[in-house]
Amino acid sequence: MALPAKDIKRHLKLFTVELIAAAVIFIVSALMFAVITNEVILEKETSFDIKVYDIFTSFISPLKTNVALVFSFIGSEYFLVPVYLIAIGYFIKIKKYRFAVLITAVALISISSGLLLKVIFHRARPLLPLVVANGYSFPSGHSISGFTFSGLAIYIVWQSSLRVYAKWLLSVVFFFLGVFIALSRIYLRVHYASDVFGGLLLTATWLSLSFIAMRYFEKKV
Repeated sequence: MALPAKDIKRHLKLFTVELIAAAVIFIVSALMFAVITNEVILEKETSFDIKVYDIFTSFISPLKTNVALVFSFIGSEYFLVPVYLIAIGYFIKIKKYRFAVLITAVALISISSGLLLKVIFHRARPLLPLVVANGYSFPSGHSISGFTFSGLAIYIVWQSSLRVYAKWLLSVVFFFLGVFIALSRIYLRVHYASDVFGGLLLTATWLSLSFIAMRYFEKKV
C-alpha cells in the first residue's frame, strides 16, 4: 500500500545531510574498530604501537610529563564526573532537559561500554609505565572519556546562540582537548597507541549513533 504524499515528505525530512554524515561516520568507525580489534587482540600485532612508542620516548622530559599528567587528570572521572553533574544541574535549572538527558545517557553508556570491552578483551597494559594504572588496556578509557566529553561539548556549543566564529573556536579547543587527553596516555606509557585509537573509534561510533537516534526522534515528535 502506497504511503500518502505527506508521509513520504515527512520520512524524507529525516534524511538530512547531517544524518547521512552521521550514518557514514557510524559505519566507518564501527568497521575500523572491528579491524583494529582483530589486529591487536586476535592477531597480537604490535608493530604500530612500537613505532609510536619510539617517537614518544625520544622527547620525554619532566616538563612534558607534568603537562601529560594534567591532561590525563582532565580525562579522569575525578574531573569529568563533577563537570557532568554541574552541567546536568545547570541544564535542569534552565529547563533544557534535553541536554541534561543527552549528557547523562551518552556519558554513562559510552563509558560503560568501554569498561565492558576492557573486561572482554583483557589486553595487558604496556610495560614500564611512567605512572601507576590499573585495569586492562584496550580500549583506552581516558580516550573514550575525553572524546565523549569533547563531542558532547561541541554538540552543545553548536546548539547555542553563540556567534559562528565562537562556535568554531570552541569546537577546535574541545577537539584538541580530547586529542591531548588521548595522547597523554600514550606518553605516560599506560596505553598503547592502538588502545587510544580504538577508544576514539568506539566513541565516534557511539556519538554518531546517539546523534542519529536523537535527530530521528526529534523529527518524529
